[in-house]
Amino acid sequence: MRSILMLFNIQKSGNFGMLIRTANALGVAEICIAGRREFATHGNHQTRLATKFRHFYRPIDALNYYREAGFDLVAVEIGENALNLNAHEFSRDSVFLMGNETTGVNSELLQMCDYAVYIPQFGAGASLNVNVAAGIVLNAFNARRKDHNAITGAKFSLD
Repeated sequence: MRSILMLFNIQKSGNFGMLIRTANALGVAEICIAGRREFATHGNHQTRLATKFRHFYRPIDALNYYREAGFDLVAVEIGENALNLNAHEFSRDSVFLMGNETTGVNSELLQMCDYAVYIPQFGAGASLNVNVAAGIVLNAFNARRKDHNAITGAKFSLD
């Protein structure tokens, strides 16, 4: 199964570099950036060079593109109708829509998605950093994969 990380209205430039590194480590096929075209990539540790990007000015166009390509559209958003990530098994190629650090995924985009998932939390915080949330969701998506990179010593081999 393939995953796409779609970023819409991410405001903090430091989050972009970390999201690129996380997405690359967790095997996303590409990162889709909806909205602004320029973004800082500090913190990506050269993974930007090995990561495919696609850009759409309007997030609606991006969601329609991936729907036509056969992907499930999955919002990562806390909500009453969202599915518990820990209880959900992914079975299809999926686009994971990550929204703004403060406002999340807006209702118009949420309605366009096939479903939403939330990450159960147990502490005092109201939500997680967008990069942390993306990492948790992408790891859950890959939970049944067996084709990860080999380990050599205390690092993953890149061969």
